[in-house]
Amino acid sequence: MSLKAGVRVLGIRPEMVLALRIVEAVYQAHGAPFVITSVMEGTHKRASLHYLGCAADVRLPPQDAVSIVAEAKAALGEDYDVILEGDHIHLEYDPKSSY
Repeated sequence: MSLKAGVRVLGIRPEMVLALRIVEAVYQAHGAPFVITSVMEGTHKRASLHYLGCAADVRLPPQDAVSIVAEAKAALGEDYDVILEGDHIHLEYDPKSSY
């Protein structure tokens, strides 16, 4: 796992740390480098979960992006969203029900 220069992780939620480790393992299984490109910094939509430490963007793998997204979704479960957004994969902790 590596961070793109300038990525800030101060304030990231533990649920996202776990998610990033799980998705990193998916990338490793495909032999792809895992690079976090955005967490708390950057410009995002006004109500973005990035600003709450509940979202992160990761660099697209050089191959198998669709497979990696599908495997990441399955590994993370329904409390997480995994979205292929053209130039990156967006991960967010967004539980659909309360505990």
